[in-house]
Amino acid sequence: MKRLIIASLVILLCGTVLFTSSHGIPTESEVKEPEIICFTDMSGDYLFIQNFSETERMARSLRDYLGDNRIQIQTSVPENAVYYAESTWAPERAAALLGGKNCCVEAWDIFKNGEFQKTSYLAGRT
Repeated sequence: MKRLIIASLVILLCGTVLFTSSHGIPTESEVKEPEIICFTDMSGDYLFIQNFSETERMARSLRDYLGDNRIQIQTSVPENAVYYAESTWAPERAAALLGGKNCCVEAWDIFKNGEFQKTSYLAGRT
């Protein structure tokens, strides 16, 4: 299902977002490998790489928008979530989603034929 969601993001190819983090360098045990999905169709080769920095920024901005540091925000969107995908991040849109009480967010960098196209944003409720 996630591959289908990611493949549908190909339609939203425009814009970019740049985020730099001021956090310290994580230890080797804290470093997670991003998920990478390759997809090929008649128009070319696509590469989707999970963007952890942007996902963390999304979680922080959603928490700030909701005004509650205790809210549960998951940094991946499970397949059973009620979700939406956008080419821009809007915390108010994620907060308005119907579904369960837990929010979930995820960002993906999209490349086509080796060139960066955009960052795509997924948000959901479980």
